[in-house]
This record gives sequence, structure tokens and C-alpha cells, in this order.
Amino acid sequence: MAVNDYIDINLDDVPVQFDYTIDGIDFTFYLYYNEVNDSYYIDLFDENGVQIVNGEKLIYGYPLFGSINDPRLPLINIVPMDEQGNETEVSKLNFTNTVQLFIKDTDDDDTDANTGNSSDEGDDDTVSDNTAHADINDYGTDKSVGDE
Repeated sequence: MAVNDYIDINLDDVPVQFDYTIDGIDFTFYLYYNEVNDSYYIDLFDENGVQIVNGEKLIYGYPLFGSINDPRLPLINIVPMDEQGNETEVSKLNFTNTVQLFIKDTDDDDTDANTGNSSDEGDDDTVSDNTAHADINDYGTDKSVGDE
């Protein structure tokens, strides 16, 4: 049984368009499947039918629309994941079986959705003191650029 709320989707209807109300605002979601790469995608429309997002891929553990800065987007996280932590991707085999679109408030917590780790302990934050290659860039060394 799910601990968190999730959007209930019937895969027999895919591609499917459905309305979902978030904070009193009606959004229309259009969910479709791409057989070539075994992935699901979502288009998002506002309450007036104006498209906000086109072709957002469902990526396990990452909030939908997380990389998009648009004030019309819902102020919640919709995260494809399974609560047991057994899955690592969204596919036709697991979507709506074990992987669901979970609804999470943006201020629930600041844990990393795909690892459950809120600590940066153990992260390598060191900066190398080795400056031997500091003058190398994508075009060569600073000394060789323009020396044609």
C-alpha cells in the first residue's frame, strides 16, 4: 500500500489525457509511450488548454518539470518512483505496477529523490591544487590559440 499520494493511471488507456487539480488549479496531462526507447512522456497544459510543457520524459527518481523554470508549473513535485526502492528506471514493465507518479510537496524535505540521501557527507568537494593543465581549454592551450 502506498504511503504517499500518487496519480492513478490506467496503462490500457495510453496514450491518455487526464485532468488533475493541484492547489485549486486544473492541469491537463497527456501521457504517451515511445516504443523505440521504452519511455513514457508527458505534455502539460494549463486550465485554458495552453501547453506549458511538451515531451517531458519520465525519469525514475527525478521530479517532472524539474529543469523547467516557468511560473505556470504546479508548485509540487511529481516524481516517478517506487516506494520500495527496488526499481531504477521507468519502463513498460514496471510503470503503474511498482513505479507510480508520486505527489510530493516541494517543502516536504530536501532529500535527494533518487538516493534518499539528504547529507553531502562523503561527497568529494575538494578542488585540485594541480594547475599544470589550467591553461588548456576546448580549443587548445591559451598559448596556441590564434597561432595559425
